[in-house]
Amino acid sequence: MTATSDCTKRIYGGFWIRTAAFAMDFIIVTVLVFLIGGGVSSILFLLGIEETAFVHMFAMLGPLILWLVMPWLYCVLWETSKVKATPGKLVFSLIVVDKEGKRLGFMHASGRYWIKAISFMFVHIIYIVVAFTAKKQGVHDLCTNTFVVNKKELQRHEQQLPFPPVASNIMN
Repeated sequence: MTATSDCTKRIYGGFWIRTAAFAMDFIIVTVLVFLIGGGVSSILFLLGIEETAFVHMFAMLGPLILWLVMPWLYCVLWETSKVKATPGKLVFSLIVVDKEGKRLGFMHASGRYWIKAISFMFVHIIYIVVAFTAKKQGVHDLCTNTFVVNKKELQRHEQQLPFPPVASNIMN
């Protein structure tokens, strides 16, 4: 194995590091959902309208809506930001990029998220694919042509090569 191929292999975020990042993000999203849900419930109680039919309907549908919307916005807004990663990924120096090494757009990141969420709902072990693909891509990454890469390794690799664009050479 050459130094270049070894370096290239280290660029991609593997199964266990991505699992740890996911766990951190899941904890953060759970706290956010409980804070927002609790805040809304407290406001309704303080206003004295917790006994109306609308509030009962909201109490039944609210958690579902929060659990659909909050993780989606959390992932998409963080991954389309300048940091290109959720806080869980940032802890491990991982970023999400397209095939050219660029930041994802809102629709691209949304598509990636919903493929990930839907595939996880039906087949919980779908993430194991990351462990067996050459570029450590999950089904959602393969479908959207995205990569989770180690930011530091990618920068190191870019500095070693004399010509741009390095990301497209690695990603293809």
